[in-house]
Amino acid sequence: MPAAEILYLRHGETVWNRERRMQGRRDSPLTLKGIAQAAAMGRTLEGLIGKGEGFRFLSSPLGRAWATAVIVAETMGRNPSAIERVDALHEMTWGDWDGLTAAEIEAKDPERWRARIDDRFTVAPPGGGETQTAVVERAAGWLRALPQGARLVVVGHGAFGRALRTAFEGAHPARMLELDEPQDAFFRLGEGGIERIPVG
Repeated sequence: MPAAEILYLRHGETVWNRERRMQGRRDSPLTLKGIAQAAAMGRTLEGLIGKGEGFRFLSSPLGRAWATAVIVAETMGRNPSAIERVDALHEMTWGDWDGLTAAEIEAKDPERWRARIDDRFTVAPPGGGETQTAVVERAAGWLRALPQGARLVVVGHGAFGRALRTAFEGAHPARMLELDEPQDAFFRLGEGGIERIPVG
């Protein structure tokens, strides 16, 4: 992986997070708590890097990440128009199951759901869903394409963030299952490894 510094933030809480729905490539708005989380991330980030001079600001193009990125940038006193949307930062998709809860998926397609639970690494959800192996490979490809010395603030998603940290460590995709996806902390990925930074 190239030498880089990446500050990776997950979007704030959404309506579907509260409902425990698989958002994937579909979307739902930030809750009031999610808006407050985004502002808190911005304040914590400003305490670390000021206005982030010398950092590029990137976001998944999905609305929940973009809305979070805008709040973070505005809280830091940066112009949100400079945020770059990057397709590779999309959340892991559940295909036809995007937008459903686990209970709804199990009721709709119990055999495929059980197969997925038993093997997350080679069994993809129907309708173009991603395996965990595929999302780790996507994250690894994005990391490899970064220029040497890149300094980035990245606003993305929970599962993709776990995949990114897994790829950064060069670990097996099973590592994703051991990692969390907080909305009250973010991560610094760099030469010293991965550092968890609490918000607030």
